[in-house]
Parts: sequence; C-alpha cells; structure tokens
Amino acid sequence: MKPRSKIYVTADVPQCCLDVLLKVADITIWESSDPVPRGELLNGVRGVNALLCTSSDRIDKDVINCAGPDLCVIATMSEDVNHIDTAECQKRNIKVVTFPKMSKDTVASLTLALLSQTMGGQDQPNYSDLSDKTVGIVGYGPVGQAVAKRFHELGVEKLLFSDLCPTENPEPVGEFVNFERLVTESDIICICCKDMANSTHLFQKEVFRKMKKDAILLDSYSKGQTINYPDLYNALRENRIHAAGLDVRDINQTYPFKTNLNALYNCYFFPFRECNHVWDMRSAASASVARSIAATLQVDNRSEICER
Repeated sequence: MKPRSKIYVTADVPQCCLDVLLKVADITIWESSDPVPRGELLNGVRGVNALLCTSSDRIDKDVINCAGPDLCVIATMSEDVNHIDTAECQKRNIKVVTFPKMSKDTVASLTLALLSQTMGGQDQPNYSDLSDKTVGIVGYGPVGQAVAKRFHELGVEKLLFSDLCPTENPEPVGEFVNFERLVTESDIICICCKDMANSTHLFQKEVFRKMKKDAILLDSYSKGQTINYPDLYNALRENRIHAAGLDVRDINQTYPFKTNLNALYNCYFFPFRECNHVWDMRSAASASVARSIAATLQVDNRSEICER
C-alpha cells in the first residue's frame, strides 16, 4: 500500500483547507499566531511532499534542500511569490501554487467593508453620510476605478485621483490632482496602488501632518510598505488623523508594528471573523489552494512532476 503523503503547514489556515488536505495526506501544523521560527521551519519540512506557507515565511534554497527530493509542491496563502525562490523550484520541477488574486470588484467591496468598520463597525452603515465627503484614491488602475465607481454609486460627488506613474486610463468620474492636494483635501483616502519602489513609505509622518484631523485612511490593496506603520501609529495615537483600516490580505500576514496598532481604538484590521462575507470568499480561495496541492500529490506517476 502506498504510504500517505506528508504536508507541513506553517500557520493556522481555514478548516475547509485542512479538510481537503487530510483526504490525501498527513499534516503537521505550526500552531501559533506567530510566524514559524527559521529553525522550526527547517526541521518541519524534512521529508515532506508538500509545503503550505504564508508570506511571512522565507522559502529559499536551504528550506528546499531540507525538505529533500520528495518535495513536489510549495503553496502559499499569498497572492505573491516574492518570499519563495521560484527559480530554484523551477530547476527542481517543484510546482508553486498561489492564493487566487481577488477581483477588482472584491477589492472594492473590501474597501467599503473597511470603511464600515472605521465608521463604528456598523453591520449596515449609513453611507448617505458620504454624500458631502471628498474621497481621494491613490492609484487609478482597474482597482482604483472599481473603488471610484462604488463611491460614486453611493452618492459621493467629489472624487480626487492621483497616480504614481503615467497610465492610459478612461476619463475619471472625478478630478486628477497631485498627491499633496489629494492628501490635504480628502476626508477618506483609499490606497489602490501596488507596492512599488516609488510607493515605499508613501504615507509617512509628513503626509499624516498634511491630512485632515478627521481623515480616514483605507488600505485594501497595496499589501506592502506603502505605509510607514510606526508613523501611522503615532498619527493615530496622537489623533492627527481620525482612523485607519488595513486589510490582512494574506492569512497570518505579519504587519510591522501590528501589535502596537492593535492596541489603538482607531485602527482596524480586516477581516475580523470567518462569518464575514469577504472572509468567506477567502476561505473558499484557501480550499482552492488545497485542491491544487491534492491534485499534485495524487498524480499517479510522481516522476512526471518530481523529476529531479
């Protein structure tokens, strides 16, 4: 009888994901909210056929070597693979599976969900209060356009846009302005740009000083270093801005300064609970990752995928 495959999981994942994996393999899990320590990771992957990790885990050649020749698939609960040595995986014919990217409409829904949390966590927030607000959107690609459309449908008449790089976009429903004007005039600022070199720490203490005292900052898309988190902490703690809503896009993603931000009454991390609709979509996506792992492990002729 062929022995069951072995999978090492570096973080807590939704139960629906585990249910899929347990049908085809034995699982070892790092059961902590903290990222798995390097030594534990190197030890835990020994002899496994599959690895399920998060963006907090650096999966380099050393980890792959420790896993050994039976490692066929590395999956991540992240949309990106910057933390994985994909060149080494390609050399060894190891399949890399990523978390499905959310659609622009889903990101727009998430942005409004974040906003509702900053407005007091109302299940049915009164969006009519937005009609006299100025909304600034940083980044006017497909995601920025989808977010703008949602706000426009909610009756927001004054929309400001700022792009970090020249792009060919359709005519906006609002006005293109420079970044400084956007941050000084907006009541709600939505970060809809990707994490790029020219966006690193775009929001830092000097910018927070220019924002309105009652401004709300929402980041449902960038997933990177667009915000200087220590500076954000100080701005929120000293009430230089009203509130911030940050998306935990990757399950168990580690935010710099998150412990400090969690202690503040005016900083919100989303999602909060699995029963939330957006989080349900992510649970479904995690099950999709698990099915990709299972399909790889169930290939009858392993030499076709694990040929070294």
